[in-house]
Amino acid sequence: MKLIKQLLCSVSTFLVLSTQSIAQPLVQLDQDQVASVKAAIADKSAPQATLQTYHELLTRADTLLDQPNPTVMNKNFFPPSKDKHDYLSISRYWWPDESQPEGLPWVRKDGQTNPSTQTDDVDRQRLGRMAEAVSTLGLAYYYSGNESYAKKSASMINTWFLDDATRMNPHLQYAQSVPGNPKGRRSGILDGRLIPLQVLDGLVLISDSEYWSNNDNDQMNAWLTDYLEWLTKSDLGIQGAQQTNNHGSWYKFQIAALSWYLGNEEQTEAAIDATKDSLSYQFAADGSQPEELERTRSFFYSTFNLEALTSIAIIADKAGIPIWTYQTPKGNSLKSAIDYLLPVAQGGPWDYPTPGIDLAYLAPLLGRIATQAESPQYAKALKSILKDLAAKPDKKDYQKIIYNNFALLYPRYMQ
Repeated sequence: MKLIKQLLCSVSTFLVLSTQSIAQPLVQLDQDQVASVKAAIADKSAPQATLQTYHELLTRADTLLDQPNPTVMNKNFFPPSKDKHDYLSISRYWWPDESQPEGLPWVRKDGQTNPSTQTDDVDRQRLGRMAEAVSTLGLAYYYSGNESYAKKSASMINTWFLDDATRMNPHLQYAQSVPGNPKGRRSGILDGRLIPLQVLDGLVLISDSEYWSNNDNDQMNAWLTDYLEWLTKSDLGIQGAQQTNNHGSWYKFQIAALSWYLGNEEQTEAAIDATKDSLSYQFAADGSQPEELERTRSFFYSTFNLEALTSIAIIADKAGIPIWTYQTPKGNSLKSAIDYLLPVAQGGPWDYPTPGIDLAYLAPLLGRIATQAESPQYAKALKSILKDLAAKPDKKDYQKIIYNNFALLYPRYMQ
């Protein structure tokens, strides 16, 4: 694994010298792929959809330049600690108990989002905006070379993680809390996935900028190290590791991604091995995911869990411990789980509880398996989904993100 990481660093060094590219290995993005897209944008040989989305990327990045930096200090509610530096969110599927005079404690209604949990009174939406902004600004800087994007991204990272006056403390003790229940909840660890999923690569993309210093990098690594320690040693973190559904998968993803980024090879390998073990109890023989099928949004959660597992597989490839080809003794694999969902993209039925089927959620999984499998069926289904998204005039925000990611990172599927 150490040799592989050294080779990745060598490739990165070559890219920096040849294309003013990336200064250290990326966590989720493919370095060769983004370098290729950057070159295609520069010489205008990229597909028209990519060139158009690139200009839209710069427009979004320009808009972010004038926006205030998100910070946990801006919430209106205090966590039980009374310290606004502590991240606070309220679990989305919980509602006041109408049978109680004060509605406490709240009760769970799976799949029904309580709008009051999604406001800026708490931190979840704010964390999402920060993570998406850092990702957007990082890619805009890398593709364009415009230092103003790196400057704003570095400023946002400093505000959220490093500045003593505005920083988030490195834990999620009060994430996805439930009014009337004073105990911390292991489910809240899910909120933290956005840090390794979006922030880390956004940070790497600006790491060669004059606006990201070695001192900034050292401080950020210290914050991430403290957060990783909380994940692995706190009571809630230990409970989080025991979850057997998508929450457990996203927990393992955070451990794998953070430890990979910080250079802790032993911890990365342990997280990958735990992920392999989880395939035995998460997947049925037919590739279905029983715990996710029980949910009221069964299709979404089936894709959501696989997004976590395939995100770990990306890290595993970088670490030289492939998961894509791994099969459990019963034959379970990532491929069999995606194959279970594929017929839906081909017009087949879905016989489990769901308010509707949005194939956009399946697109990232098809893109990932298409690079691993020889069969053309995955790319064919993916191109069909992307074509439909391109023609959709009123895309939802997450649909725009999915479509834009393919246009900017994997343009071969746009043709």
